[in-house]
Amino acid sequence: MAKRRSIRFTIAATAMAGLAAACARPAPDVNAPGVRPVLVSEPAQSDGGALRVASIFPAVGRYALSGIQCTNGVRLAVNDVNRRGGVHGRKLQLLEYRTGSYFVDARHAAELAVDEGGVVAIIGANSSSLSLAIAEVAEQRRVVQISNISTAEELTHDPETGSERRHVFRTCGSDVVMGALLARFARKDLDARRVAVLYEVGSTYSARLAQSFIRNFRDVDAGRETREYFYLPREIDFRVQLREVAEFEPHAIFVPGFPTDATLIAIQAESLGLPATLLGGDGWSSRFLFARGGPSRPAYYADLCAPPEEFGARYARDFGHEAEGCRAVLAYDAVMALEAAARALGPLRDVDLGANLPRMRARLRESLTRVEIRGETGIVRFDRHRNRPGVMSIMEIARANGKGYTTRLRTVSDAT
Repeated sequence: MAKRRSIRFTIAATAMAGLAAACARPAPDVNAPGVRPVLVSEPAQSDGGALRVASIFPAVGRYALSGIQCTNGVRLAVNDVNRRGGVHGRKLQLLEYRTGSYFVDARHAAELAVDEGGVVAIIGANSSSLSLAIAEVAEQRRVVQISNISTAEELTHDPETGSERRHVFRTCGSDVVMGALLARFARKDLDARRVAVLYEVGSTYSARLAQSFIRNFRDVDAGRETREYFYLPREIDFRVQLREVAEFEPHAIFVPGFPTDATLIAIQAESLGLPATLLGGDGWSSRFLFARGGPSRPAYYADLCAPPEEFGARYARDFGHEAEGCRAVLAYDAVMALEAAARALGPLRDVDLGANLPRMRARLRESLTRVEIRGETGIVRFDRHRNRPGVMSIMEIARANGKGYTTRLRTVSDAT
């Protein structure tokens, strides 16, 4: 690996103090300095400059654990591209914007990346709320954005209004596709007839995934029923809802939330003697899932890819811990798709990265719509709404012979 040069950016101490006290403020200051990029790849070359790419993911807050893994996936890809000589001799120059888990942070980072960083594209973010904030900037400034795991359908295309975000792409499917996959699994593999859907009020991800599942599972004529139950953010006692769930006598309980919620619900359902099988979405993919206890029977969740073992082993060697789910590998494939699009443009002139940068960004967007590569997670290409068609997986998590739980790939399903 080429020796890195470092660029130091000063962050005011007051900004860090403000972050710590964010919950006490009535509203964030959108004009605050925010986070500054850390240059982690080789700087501009003597041939006229590198291709600057921004990575925007949270490093603190609710989505930080996921964000750090996404950032690591981007780093691996940039290093691989540069090790092979870059794109027609020009290296990729990675600017990392390590944000909080609030949409204002993501939007401000995107503005910095485009207006000050001069990036040709943005990779990010992981949460749909953060990615939607970046998308506002990407559309206004006409800069490519590729999200790796944001599943909100309207990120790229809003079917209700017909509006398109022409500069926004993603290397995963949407929550609509995932809900349909889980509904099909519940019908065919679990032979479920009644499913309780327990989701978080106020969480767009949880609510949208719940509604997608319900639309695709419920069929009164076929004898399939669903019933909805709700909980509040940061709720920890779900026994009231679970007692109501027990009266419904479901075959399965769908919990489209995150590991903490799913674990507490599993423990409390077990204590109440609920025999239903637990189902979840890609938000479950974490080493913390059922770490403090869980169901006595296998549970299942959908993930955005079939996690490749070789990539997982490499990630563990490089970063000292396992990659969880598809976060890092889909970020890796996002960079590889971007590289392919840039390579298809042919050798770039210095002026293309200077005075003609807006034109170069437009050409890159058009090139990305035609990309088709074999990535770590399979074929990467984009449909007319700039979503990636392809496969998702169903993962099974069950008690091990000893202590704890083990996760294995149950099925790989066509998500198109």
